[in-house]
Amino acid sequence: MHMSRRIIRVAVAVAGSVIILVTAHLLYLQSMKASETYPQDTFLSTVTKKKALIVTAHDDDAYSFAGTILGLVAQGWDISQVSFGRADEEKNQLFYSLAKTQGLSNVYLLKLPYRKDTSRNTWLPFPVERFPDVFNVDTIYHALAALIDSLQPSIIFSLDDSIGGYGHPDHVFISKQVIAYCNNNQTRPGFSVQKVYQAVFPPSMAEKILVRNSTSDINLYKMGQQQYHCSGMPLPDVQVNIYSYARQKKQYMNSFSPHDRKNIGKISPFYNWYPWWVYFRIFNKEYFRVVENQVPGATF
Repeated sequence: MHMSRRIIRVAVAVAGSVIILVTAHLLYLQSMKASETYPQDTFLSTVTKKKALIVTAHDDDAYSFAGTILGLVAQGWDISQVSFGRADEEKNQLFYSLAKTQGLSNVYLLKLPYRKDTSRNTWLPFPVERFPDVFNVDTIYHALAALIDSLQPSIIFSLDDSIGGYGHPDHVFISKQVIAYCNNNQTRPGFSVQKVYQAVFPPSMAEKILVRNSTSDINLYKMGQQQYHCSGMPLPDVQVNIYSYARQKKQYMNSFSPHDRKNIGKISPFYNWYPWWVYFRIFNKEYFRVVENQVPGATF
């Protein structure tokens, strides 16, 4: 009996310690959420031609706005995605299967050599002025242009074209091609793109997650700020509450390869530690910079 009471006391003490540790960690996570608030997006609900295109350098980049995409699919949107092929064919096949789980209409994997320079450390930021020396700009621009012209989307989703989320030059390059195409064609009759939604973090989240929480010897976000001559991600214009689709977003994130999940964890820290209803109760919003036409009378 004495031994049983002792075991119970130890079990209670251990359980109490676990509760304290989990509570402390959840408070730490809570501190990473955005301190800013932005207007709720209202435009997407008014679009009559419910057709969108996701354009990312790498297929896992699209997780940044997966909650919004899942919501649009549920509302009957026709959504396609285009990304660029990887050397790992198994990951290429995973791209197709994940698109089906999201309910996307079409997926395109462009197996084009978008880089001239495939040297090591291709993820390190470098000046935009060097992009033409590193990337096959014309090849990629025309490939994306042909696809956009063919699909005729009303909305394009991408990462931002300033720092590409956290600094990866591929992200910046591809997003810049999207904006360049829209700017070059915005006055053309029949041009379909109304707005480009770029996934971004509010400044407080960027600072807490990408700067302070970084465990890498090289902080890509700070390096990107220096190399791209920017203050970081552009400020959000709108936010979208994605909690209704949090379970599906968590499943989508968990479906990537271990390597990709590790990278996702750098941007969504500890997402794999908690059930979806806990984690996305904290991080329940996706934020977007909305790029639209600057030419009177143009559709973009």
